[in-house]
Amino acid sequence: MLQPMDKAGGTSTPESQARETLLALCWPDGRKSCPRCGAPAPYQLAGGRLRCGGCRYTFHDFTGRWLNETGLSPLKWIALAHAFARERNTRETAAEIGISYNTAFKALTVLRLAILAQGADATQLLGPGAPLASFMEGGRDNGPALGSGLPVYGILTRAQHVFVDLLPELTAESVLHFNHNFHLRVARHGGILVTDRYKTYDALVLCGDEALPYHYLLRHPGGIFVESGACPFWDFARPRLKQFKGLSWRRFPLYMKELALRFNQRDEDLLPHLLTALCAPVPKFAS
Repeated sequence: MLQPMDKAGGTSTPESQARETLLALCWPDGRKSCPRCGAPAPYQLAGGRLRCGGCRYTFHDFTGRWLNETGLSPLKWIALAHAFARERNTRETAAEIGISYNTAFKALTVLRLAILAQGADATQLLGPGAPLASFMEGGRDNGPALGSGLPVYGILTRAQHVFVDLLPELTAESVLHFNHNFHLRVARHGGILVTDRYKTYDALVLCGDEALPYHYLLRHPGGIFVESGACPFWDFARPRLKQFKGLSWRRFPLYMKELALRFNQRDEDLLPHLLTALCAPVPKFAS
């Protein structure tokens, strides 16, 4: 049987087909440009490399994009995205693809960062001094939170779609203050605090650390809004959050953004959204 030919004239393989799929998402109009200065029409070098005619930067087709943040091949990236879409955990994903647990963990973190980077609050979450800034700085830990300084997120539902947004004007201290002085109802689920309605938001949510004074929370008999079934997203998210190991305040927004995407696309194929996110450029933030 004759094998299909790739664009270079060679026999098409699953790996080359996967590469073509990702290339089409990275360069949908086929016109490549420099990831450093944006100049169009780079020229080809040996070994598949490209060089910008303006700034002379040498790069390749995936330079500066999320899928270039690990050593995975295009075929393994697509396999990992398939596993992620089916809600496989890290260990299951590693076994399916044939990679180590640590490599799978890193790649899944990159995928979650790529999802988060699509949001309107990406700069607030990933920029200098932001909750996830350490992920943009080579994974270095920027130190523990100080309990009350923990970030707070708002859950907002509009037309059956949910938005989980960082609320920089609020901290865990704000939530405790509202609980004590304005009787804002708060429920604790492990290290996660979820409130009743707040202004236009269905609920506020945050992930605490060991410094948060949970014992100061006022108890409210009869449950709170998010336990009443009136917030479908929290009903969807809560059991899934329990599956994540090592949940911390720093990784918390990665999982919340993932769950928001899953909820919003729950009746659609998630794979195209994941591959599009992976093929997007990694944002650059001014220091």
